[in-house]
Amino acid sequence: MSEASILYAVSDIHSPRFLQLFRQSLRNLDVEPCIFILAGDIIDKGRVEMMKPVVEELASKWSTPIIAVFGNEEYHSVRDRLRREYSNIIWLDDSLSILKCSNIKVAVIGTQGAIDRLTKWQSANMPWLEEEYKRRPEVVTNLISEARRDADIVILVSHYALTSENLKGEDPKIWPEMFSKKMEKALVESRPNIAIHGHSHLGRQYVMVKGVPVYNVALPLTRNITKIKLPISLKSFIN
Repeated sequence: MSEASILYAVSDIHSPRFLQLFRQSLRNLDVEPCIFILAGDIIDKGRVEMMKPVVEELASKWSTPIIAVFGNEEYHSVRDRLRREYSNIIWLDDSLSILKCSNIKVAVIGTQGAIDRLTKWQSANMPWLEEEYKRRPEVVTNLISEARRDADIVILVSHYALTSENLKGEDPKIWPEMFSKKMEKALVESRPNIAIHGHSHLGRQYVMVKGVPVYNVALPLTRNITKIKLPISLKSFIN
C-alpha cells in the first residue's frame, strides 16, 4: 500500500445555489482522482433536474467513478428517480461498494447518517424517521465490520455530521438536528480509516476523533473541493 492515490469529496452544492462555486473549484483541480464522492445535498429542495449540470461538469473533466449518498435535500420522494436517471453514479444508501485505487482496495460505506432530534418539519411529516435514525448507527457499524474483511481501506461517508467536533461554529442549540451521538460512538468504536460528511455549513473542516480523520466537505464551508490522499496516516492532510 505504498502507492498514493487521490480522492475528492464535496457536499452541499445545493445545485443551483452553489453550482458556480462547484464549477470553479472543479476547474482548479489538475490531478485525476480514483474516486469522486458526493456527500449529499447535491441538489436543492428535491430538484432532480439540477443534478444534470453537476454530473455533466464531472463527466467533462474525468471518467472517474462517482459515489454519492443522499442528503436531506434529496427528498425521499425523488431518490428512485435519481437512481434511475443517474444510474452511472454509485448511489450508497446504508450500503457499501469496493473499488480499486491503484493497488489499494477501498471500501466506501455510504449513508445519509443520523440525527438525535427530528426537525419540526420531519416531526410533522416524516415521524418514522426517528426509528430510522436510531437503528442506523448499528447498520453502519455492521457495514464497517463487513468492509474490513475485504478491503485495505474503509471510508465512511455520511451526509449528516459524524462528530460534534466538526460542528463547532454552528449554534449548539441545533446540534441535535445535525448529528447523532450514537453515530459518533459508532465511528469511535468501528474506526474506519477515513470519515467524510457534509451538512454543516458553519462548522470545522477537519478533526481527528480517536485517531480517525474526519472531513467536513460542505462546499459553503470549504469553498473548495476537498482532496484526500490515500493511503492515509495520522498525518493526513486537507487541501
